[in-house]
Amino acid sequence: MPPTESVPSGDPKTAVVIGAGITGLSAALLLSRHGVAVTVHEAEEQAGGLLAPILHEGMPLDRGSHRVHPEAHPLLLELTREAEWQWQQRSGTLVLKGRHLDYPLQPLRFLWGLGLRTVVQMGSGWLTRPKAFQQTLQWESDRQDLQDDKGFERFVIERVGRAAYQQFYEPYARKVWGIDPNDLSQSVAKQRVSTSNPAQSVFKKSERRFLYPKFGMAALIQLLRTKLEEANVNFVMGSDQAIQQTGCPIFHTGHLSDLVPDSKLHHRGLYLLHVTLPDDCLDETDTWYTPEHQFWFGRVSQPARFTSEFETPNHRVLCLEIPEGRWGPDKDFTGTIQTIMSQLHRAKIVNRPVEAKSVIQTFLPRVYPMYTRGWIQRQRQALRDVAQAGNIYCCGRQGLFLHCNMDQAVATADAAVNHWLKGGTPHEWAEHCQTFADFRVRD
Repeated sequence: MPPTESVPSGDPKTAVVIGAGITGLSAALLLSRHGVAVTVHEAEEQAGGLLAPILHEGMPLDRGSHRVHPEAHPLLLELTREAEWQWQQRSGTLVLKGRHLDYPLQPLRFLWGLGLRTVVQMGSGWLTRPKAFQQTLQWESDRQDLQDDKGFERFVIERVGRAAYQQFYEPYARKVWGIDPNDLSQSVAKQRVSTSNPAQSVFKKSERRFLYPKFGMAALIQLLRTKLEEANVNFVMGSDQAIQQTGCPIFHTGHLSDLVPDSKLHHRGLYLLHVTLPDDCLDETDTWYTPEHQFWFGRVSQPARFTSEFETPNHRVLCLEIPEGRWGPDKDFTGTIQTIMSQLHRAKIVNRPVEAKSVIQTFLPRVYPMYTRGWIQRQRQALRDVAQAGNIYCCGRQGLFLHCNMDQAVATADAAVNHWLKGGTPHEWAEHCQTFADFRVRD
């Protein structure tokens, strides 16, 4: 929706934003540009949400591997143009069957990395499926048709065969969500390391650069906070009060399930381990992807390869992402760091057996939406219930129960603000939000 200078009637000059993550701060800034007086409520004492920094070795490190892709929505860069965005050459690695493959995938290297036996198994499994070629080409359109949700397992097997499913898709799905993949929705088959459209992943040429702010993602939060303070936006930090209807619009970027507790919209969390190692045991890879079940971590990143500001003399930091999956929310991985270091060596992420110099653990609850079968109907009903409850516009990753990139989350804030500015109702917004359900995660 294009920006407009009109403001709805009622209480035209005030608005409330719930949540001070990237979505909430962006919504507040967009509202303030239209002369709206904004108050931002944040339950935590620190702004940022999933972009809030984790301090380790004196550096404000990211909560996982965050980057902005060339095809990202331009609004994020426009709102944060002072952040000294830098182009970085991408150097990702997919760890698969004992081999390191360039990621994003390159077709010939990918097939070589799989090995002849695996290629034959996968090829025969694919070719013997009825209408296999047609179904593979229709992967995206079929994935979006949730009137008859076949489930993740059946959906993938019908398109790539059981061999490919068992070797790549099933292990990663179990690692992340910790449940039987048959209980997951077919919508989970998004473009990710091991839950991706094979035609897209292997044959589509990928941009091998990315954008990253010079001083880390936390700098974006600080920049937006500074802009908002200069615009006289009011912040109420450590405020976990229930929403009070005051007549003004409320842009809610907190969890949708907090507004509709009986919606059965659940999440899995993510463990982060920031580990300090000698600098000579690592190569120049920025991110390793490890979909196989033998490794506890699903993704490992090296912050110093995202920006030189995170380089340190004689040692490097790795960020390991371990999905909650089967572990539950109370696992202490610092007590098993030797096992994890052994896995890093077995995955050839570190080039020799080495001991960690230091390690800190952070648990992030409610990161991965549990896209079980029927989730889209539950999400849509929850949004309708919110609209029925008051003048509330949900947006962002948490507010819409989405698994999306930060630029996509900001785009939903922009859409929500413009919807309200043009006189759109909460009920109309709840229906419009269906268009965001097909966001595809870029990695």
